[in-house]
Amino acid sequence: AMIRTAMMSVADICIIPIQDYLGLGNEARINTPSTLGSNWKWRALPGTFTDKLAEHLLDLARIYARLNQ
Repeated sequence: AMIRTAMMSVADICIIPIQDYLGLGNEARINTPSTLGSNWKWRALPGTFTDKLAEHLLDLARIYARLNQ
């Protein structure tokens, strides 16, 4: 619901972390505020970015008129 709400926004730019699209939990955080070390280290595993995921993202972009045309 949060992704769709953000996509429906009138804002010019909508940035959604890929971890949210993938439904990953806290283990996939890329930053923990107010901490030192171990930030910005998340990496996608091979096979994460599938054709099915690409189609889903494209569908959302079309539905919410977020394609640059």
